Amino acid sequence: MARSLSNLVFLVCLAAASRTGAAPPMTLVAQGHYDNRAQTAKTPGNSEHAMPQVEVSIEATPQEDISLWHVHLQAEADAASDQTWAMQTRTEYDGSIALIPYFQLKQVAPAAAAGFDAHDWLSLEGCALRGEVGRKHVRIQADGMPCAVVSMNVGPRRALLPVGIEREGSRLRLDFDLGGKRARIELNRRD
Repeated sequence: MARSLSNLVFLVCLAAASRTGAAPPMTLVAQGHYDNRAQTAKTPGNSEHAMPQVEVSIEATPQEDISLWHVHLQAEADAASDQTWAMQTRTEYDGSIALIPYFQLKQVAPAAAAGFDAHDWLSLEGCALRGEVGRKHVRIQADGMPCAVVSMNVGPRRALLPVGIEREGSRLRLDFDLGGKRARIELNRRD
C-alpha cells in the first residue's frame, strides 16, 4: 500500500514537472506598441516630478513562450535610454504563471525578434514577476531584494526593467524603479 502511494505521488510529480515550462494558455500582455502620452500630458513638464515619456514595443519571437520588450524612456529632451528585455512566460511547478526577464549578453546591435537565440541572453530569474493572472487581468511583481541583487550586473539599464505589471483589458501599467523610487507608468496601446 505504501509503495503504491509513493508511486502515485511520483507520477503526479512527474506529470507536474512535464508541464513546467510549457507555454501558458493565455497571453499576459498583447503584442504591440504602447506609450504613456496621456499620462505625461496630465503632468506639468517643468516640475521636478515630471513623468518621463515611455514607449514599450512588444513583439513575438520564434520561441513561443518568449517575447521581446523594447523599452524607451525619455526623462528629458536630451536624456533618453533604451533597453530590450526577453520576457519568458512560464508555468511554474504549482500551476501559477511567471514572467521571467532575460538580459542580452552582448549588446552590439538592437535585438531582433526574428533572429532571437536564447543562448545570447542571461536569465534574471531573481527578477521574475509573479502574482495574480486571469483571463482579463494580470497583477504581477518582482520580489524587491532578490531582483536588486540579480540586476546589479545589468548596470543603469536596470531602471528600464519592469518590476510590476498590471493589465486590465487593454489598460497596461508598468512599475519601474527610477532613481530609487517606484514609478507607475500608465500605457495605452497605439496600434
